[in-house]
Parts: sequence; C-alpha cells; structure tokens
Amino acid sequence: MTESDQTNPNYPSQDDTINLRELFSLLWGGRKLIIIITSVFTLCSLVYALSLTNYYKSVSVLNLANAPNEMAALSRYSGLASMAGISLPSGGAEQQGTIILNTIVSRVFLKHLLSFEDILPSIMAVKSYDSESKKLVFNSNIYDAANKQWLQAKPSYIETYDVYRGLVEVIYDWSVGIISVTVEHKSPIFAKEFLDLIIRETDELIRQKDLQQSSDAIEYLVSELSKTSLIDMKNSINQMVRSQLETQMMAQISTDYVLKIIEPPFIPEKKSKPNRSFFVVLGTILGLVLGIVLILTRHYYVLNATEQASRP
Repeated sequence: MTESDQTNPNYPSQDDTINLRELFSLLWGGRKLIIIITSVFTLCSLVYALSLTNYYKSVSVLNLANAPNEMAALSRYSGLASMAGISLPSGGAEQQGTIILNTIVSRVFLKHLLSFEDILPSIMAVKSYDSESKKLVFNSNIYDAANKQWLQAKPSYIETYDVYRGLVEVIYDWSVGIISVTVEHKSPIFAKEFLDLIIRETDELIRQKDLQQSSDAIEYLVSELSKTSLIDMKNSINQMVRSQLETQMMAQISTDYVLKIIEPPFIPEKKSKPNRSFFVVLGTILGLVLGIVLILTRHYYVLNATEQASRP
C-alpha cells in the first residue's frame, strides 16, 4: 500500500474492513440470544404448522367417449344438410372437450350440483375432518348439522362459486382428448364423492341436452320431409334422420356418454397440503437471521455510541 493510497479518502481503511474472525467471535459471544430467538421462531412456526388443516386431493383422468365419432358422422351429411337448408353443428373432439370443461366450471352447473343434499354445507360450512369417524365437522356458528339448518344467511350459488373454483380444477389436453379433473377438500371421502358427482352429472347433462336437440332435429326433419317431392332431398333428409336416431340410441344405451373414465376418482390417503416441514424450516431460518441481525445491530450501535462518547 503506497502512501498516496493511505491518504486517499475513497480507499477503505483497515477499520472499515470486515474482520471475519472478529465477526465469528461476535456471533459466538451472542450465541445464547441467537439460539433463544431461533428456538422461539421454530416453536411458533411448529405450532402454526400443526394448527393448519389437512387437505386431500382426488384426481380423475377422463377421455372423450362418443363425441368425436358423432361429429364425424354428422360431417358426412353437412353437404346434404346445406341442400335442405339445415345447419348441423361443426367441430370435433377439441370443441366437445371445451364444452365439457366450460360446463364443469360454470355457475349454472354449480347451481345444479347444489341441489344435491349436503353439498352446499360441505363446501361452505365445513370446519374440519374427523379421521376416526370419517365425517365432516361443521362450523356450529354457521350450520346446524343435526337439524340441517343454516344459522346464518344461506349462501347463494354465486357466493359459493369462488370457493367451488378453489376446490375444483379442470385441465383439458386437446391434443390427445384427455381431461383431468381434481377436487381438493378437507375430507378425502367428500373429495372422492364430489368428484364422482361432477363427472356423473356432467355426462348426464350433456346426454339430456343432446337427446333434446336430436328429438327437435328429428321433428323438424320429418316435417320437412313431407314438404318436398324431390327424391334426392328425401334421401338426404332420411339420412340425417338416421344420424339423429343413432345419436339418440347412443345416448340411451351408453353408460359413459361423452366421458370415458380412464382413472376413476379415489379416496386419497396422503394429504396434499399443507407442507408443515416447509413452515418449520422457514421459521427456523427467519429466527436465525433475526438473531444474527440483532447481535450485529447491538454491537455496532454500542461501538458507535462509544466512539461518539470518546470524542472531545
């Protein structure tokens, strides 16, 4: 170090240089305080982690069943339908999968699900899950489970929707026609049963909708058949009627109409959240950091106060 370096005010002096040995000695001297603070934070984070309620996730993987075949069948008659002035639905598996996804996440579908017994309180009034009795424990300030009565204003399906969307997740992979539906709940049994209900009612609602549409289409086609004398037109209409009858037949006899279950819903054995070890580790780290900061702050505060007191 040259003399000019020593007189340069921008050059760090020896007093400003961090002495690692001194720092370690300082932290070692304050180890009791660091241990106490770290232990308190660890204990608090442990208590907090143990107070959190377990959630369980049930998953089902589904495939589109008959919809692609029906769309292909209808496409064969699209030209004939245009000759008769009739508009047939267009699209394929991607469109049908999108319809299913939007059905599950819609408010009107939730309103339909809430018509089933105990669904609404199981979503909006549940407090915890009793693993021994395998039953839900409801918040007694909100819902009287014994008498099945709401002690506060009964939640509407609009209020329930946000909670419903937090419980239910739907992922559609249009490239392979696979739909994954997940339900996460405090009760592993309810998660499985609610997922069963969602799949069954989605399939049933689309089945009933297609039955009604095909019935209306047949009625219209038959009325149009009596109005034309052209042989080609009559044949075209008859072919479209046959297609609609096939749709009705599939809707009536198929157990899985639009959704074919690849992996059925299951009762999960392991919780999906919370990650209690994460909270404990995070609390321990925060306590350790806070302890070190307090030791250093106290040391340099005292050092600075001593230097100011020693100045004339």
